[in-house]
Amino acid sequence: MSKIFVKDKAFLRTDFQPFMQDFVKACKLNGFESKPDLLPSYRFHVRSMLCRALLAKYNVDVRFRAKALSNKKFSKALLIASNGGMILQNAFPYFCDYKIVPMLWDVWPHSWENIYDNIKRFNITTVFVTVRSFSEKLNHDLNIHAHWIPEGIETSYYQRGEDLDRRGHNILEIGRKHPEYHAMLESMKNYGLLDNYQTSKTNQDGTLDQKDLAFPNFLDLTSALPHYKVMVTFPQCDSNPQRTGELETLTQRYWEAMLSRCVMIGRAPKELIDLIGYNPVVNVDWAQPAEQLQAVLNHISDYQDLVNHNYRVAQAKAGWSTRIETIINELRNDGYEI
Repeated sequence: MSKIFVKDKAFLRTDFQPFMQDFVKACKLNGFESKPDLLPSYRFHVRSMLCRALLAKYNVDVRFRAKALSNKKFSKALLIASNGGMILQNAFPYFCDYKIVPMLWDVWPHSWENIYDNIKRFNITTVFVTVRSFSEKLNHDLNIHAHWIPEGIETSYYQRGEDLDRRGHNILEIGRKHPEYHAMLESMKNYGLLDNYQTSKTNQDGTLDQKDLAFPNFLDLTSALPHYKVMVTFPQCDSNPQRTGELETLTQRYWEAMLSRCVMIGRAPKELIDLIGYNPVVNVDWAQPAEQLQAVLNHISDYQDLVNHNYRVAQAKAGWSTRIETIINELRNDGYEI
């Protein structure tokens, strides 16, 4: 058995939510020893250049030391939290002395080539992924141990709020928007049919404007959520298929809405339905979406039992504790010990 550590994750000024940091914190609470994030102040492109310089110093004759690293025998391992395209940077500089075990978010198709290259470069044999279909793809293509870990969240950040009929705001639409549903909401607003409607800003090409978010920081977001009656929730494969392709996955937005007792209207990813055993989302009636939304707002108290149930389920299912138990069990099966 190889001893496995977890790498700390510094919170950078460019980070909006501490979801990776929360994952690392949960690992440490469940017995993992940690290794420091040695270069937290460097931007990723600077880390990338430093990585290349270090690799060249270790072995100038082997490009990226791919062969040397893949053949090396390690006595210890490191669990790293990373976006799909940043395995190299997040493993730096530990990849020279530790077997790397990634926990991956945002494994969209544009990052696949990078993910596959790094799995081969570091001879990664165990990986955790928040997208179920991509974990299945990795197992099929590379014959490694890729495990699906559903998207988790730190539940203590969120407030249950007052009952729906006592809330002062109607609709919240944040993140990347479903173009047809967003156009309907804007039309309702323009005709005076929709009060207290808040949406995140977008660029002219429809992408999310990272410099002008609906809420300037994470605390403002969590404070605002329990004041809204309805949150629009679609999986990214519906709202931004150019980025996600056909990958449908559970994202934090669903947990945030459930923990804030908002009515979710849109569509639920199958991962969420399978995980909790029912559909917590009011599916859009595309034949008459505006009339449906108006009916939901006019009879909002009818949805109180649903949001109460969603809240209880999220309290039990959304947190990291059960996921860390699964990760530890899978690591032990794969020859690691914390």
